[in-house]
This record gives sequence, structure tokens and C-alpha cells, in this order.
Amino acid sequence: MAARFLAVADIHSRTRVIQVICDEANRHKPDAIVVAGDLTSYGDAAEVQRVLDSLPGRVLAIPGNLDVLRAFEAGIAKSHAESVIGKCIEIQGANVAGLQSRSAAQATPCDVLVVHEPPWGLLDDVGGGRHIGFREHLDAMDRIQPKVLLCGHCHECPGLVIHRGTTVVNCTLGSGGHGALVEVDRSQAAVRLL
Repeated sequence: MAARFLAVADIHSRTRVIQVICDEANRHKPDAIVVAGDLTSYGDAAEVQRVLDSLPGRVLAIPGNLDVLRAFEAGIAKSHAESVIGKCIEIQGANVAGLQSRSAAQATPCDVLVVHEPPWGLLDDVGGGRHIGFREHLDAMDRIQPKVLLCGHCHECPGLVIHRGTTVVNCTLGSGGHGALVEVDRSQAAVRLL
């Protein structure tokens, strides 16, 4: 049986976006919602907790560049969600691990790797050929070869691309998208944008 994830990023505390996530979760019944950062825009711990507790079911999350790390850690500790920073959590046989910012050396072998910033050169073009991805994330992905890498950050480039056997998914909600539905089993991954 495949693990099913609703992958999202770049919520930025927006009520409308939280409602979109809740609607998609009700429609697709994921085993977990995975948030690839930017829950808030420099919000405090109470704001992080409010956003996370607004999401139904099991929630796994990492902070983004607009999440204050101390606020993220304090807020997620009080919420029903789980941090996947530096951890590997198994759901329905699929291992999900997360990296915070440039901590690629700490990448753990997994099926689904969650980062905020895209790998350099993949779904990270903000226009005019300007890339905002991280080379460290590209190196970590190439080293551990997850089935799926989830990211956000670059609102201009939602989508998916396959790179050396890994499906890279920019599941940003910053551009009006609805995230992505990810299904992972022992041998493969299937992903579609919503």
C-alpha cells in the first residue's frame, strides 16, 4: 500500500490558503500533510502553532526562510504537528526526512526529502534566468537519491521535474496553486500537482 501525502509550501499565515489545504485534505484523505516551509511571514510561536493546528490530520513540517527558527520550534512543540528537521519519520512504509536551510550535510537516507529552497537549477527560476535554489540541496539530493524531493520558496516556479531518478516537486501555494498529491510505495513515486 502506498503512502499518500498532501505536499504544500508557502502558506504565509493566509487564511484563504489554509482553507485550500483543508479542502484538498478532505478531498484526497492523505496519510499526512507535509509543509515545506514558510508557514508564516516572521510570525511568533503562537502564529506558527495557529497555522499548524489549522491543518487537519497528521502534519509534518520544516521552517522556511520567513519562519523564525525559535518561533517555529516553540510553535510546533505546542501544536499537533511534527518537525522533520534532522529526523526520518516512517508513514505507511515511506520514510520522510527534512533539512533546514543549508544543513545538507545532515541529510538522512529517505524516500521523501523535504527542503524549503529548491535544488539549484531545478524549479528555482524567478525570471530572467535568475536562480534562487541551493547547491547544497542539489548535492544532498544527488547523494541520498530520494524518490521525491519536496520544496517551495520560489513562487514563480510551481511544478515537477525528474532529476537523476528523483521527482522534484515545487509545491508552493504562493502562486495560487493547491500543492501536490504524492504517493510513494517501495518501488516508485507518483506525483501530481493539484
